[in-house]
Amino acid sequence: MIQGPARPSPPIGIVYNTSMSRPDAALALSAIYVFENKREARVGSVCVAGAGLETAIFCDIVARFYTGAARNGNETLAVGLAAVTPLPPDSAMVKTAVNRKNEIGELQYPRSVRKVSDTSLAEAVLRNGVIFNAESVMVLSAPATWLAKAMDLSGAKEMFRQRVKRLVIVDAGMPQQDAAAMRKVLSECPAPMFFCGPDVGTSLMFPGASLDQAYSWAPAHPVVDAYRAFKAMPHDTPLHDLAAVHFAVHPDSGFFAVSDTGSVTVGNDGSMKFAPGAGNIRRLTLEPAKKDAALEALVATASAASLRK
Repeated sequence: MIQGPARPSPPIGIVYNTSMSRPDAALALSAIYVFENKREARVGSVCVAGAGLETAIFCDIVARFYTGAARNGNETLAVGLAAVTPLPPDSAMVKTAVNRKNEIGELQYPRSVRKVSDTSLAEAVLRNGVIFNAESVMVLSAPATWLAKAMDLSGAKEMFRQRVKRLVIVDAGMPQQDAAAMRKVLSECPAPMFFCGPDVGTSLMFPGASLDQAYSWAPAHPVVDAYRAFKAMPHDTPLHDLAAVHFAVHPDSGFFAVSDTGSVTVGNDGSMKFAPGAGNIRRLTLEPAKKDAALEALVATASAASLRK
């Protein structure tokens, strides 16, 4: 029997759990859709925790901005939202993009999410983002509450063991809001884990003065709106989440060194500290000789023109 050419493996899925409270998170969100448009990865799911409805709307706006169409429930998952009562406040940066009006007074950016019922259940969307991909990576940059709950869903741990190739945990220097849940994730997650400490992001600073030039292809861009609204321009921002997303998708880029296994302790105040030795997690560090190349690659990825615009 004559065999046809081998089919290429499907791109790896990305599951992104974010609070979307810093500009680097918005840049990371744009990067995952750039990776999808380039067929380097596929967006498995995006889940908001530690923020409110307008943050979920912002994530949906960015998704539609890059995909160019309303969400199709048969193809993509609705943004997940940890819908606690009351919902946490949203950052001013996402509100600016969500509420921006065009020259005729209409909302600038289309959206599919308008109310809480338009979002997905947080723990379910984290699990389902893995279910719908043969292989996945996960980036956790939010309270670990909902990932811990996702692991307790029926069959989830075994599925994570089989399908999740990397869980990258981001420490941006701010205490975790749920120390107990983070300890649970660190002790029970069966996937290979990597710790992206504050030093990685602060070594890679997005040049705020170059923001408009980097995104000059888009007269209006929700990520640019969010970046500009975070604080007075021009400001540089550490690329904590963007570095984690890039490593998750391209671990062999050579930009990051990976330590031997160690452990991460979580203090009662939510602070995290990596220690070498016995453990089940590895620490990422930036290769000093690759700093300039890494920054150039991260900025280029986050600001690449949408193929569908």
